[in-house]
Amino acid sequence: MAHDVFISHSSKDKLVADAACSNLEHAGIRCWIAPRDIRPGDSWGSSIIKGIEDSRVMVIVFSEHANSSQQVMREVERAVQKNVVVVPFRIDDVKPTADMEYFLSATHWLDAMSPEMDAHLDKLAATVKSILGG
Repeated sequence: MAHDVFISHSSKDKLVADAACSNLEHAGIRCWIAPRDIRPGDSWGSSIIKGIEDSRVMVIVFSEHANSSQQVMREVERAVQKNVVVVPFRIDDVKPTADMEYFLSATHWLDAMSPEMDAHLDKLAATVKSILGG
């Protein structure tokens, strides 16, 4: 499936990541999210790399779990190397690790820490649509 957005998240934040994916797709934005878009039998690592490289935007569901995840860190690093626009969607009030801060310090964050998650998801969709030129 062709896609515009790669959703990076800790598996511990799957519910929020799935909600973000659903909301973006409902808005007509094609998403790639693991494990849904990794075909059985394919290599996890190469699937992630291809998913990122084929994207125009990465949404990182940023939480205490994502902040400490080496997998999420590798995904963000890859996106930055490939000039993929990174949109941090912050769901926890946590200070980024030094490694994460290195890649995200100049990026404007979309805070989603208050209880109105639907409103935050709608703002995320509007932000991504704007980046994609829609």
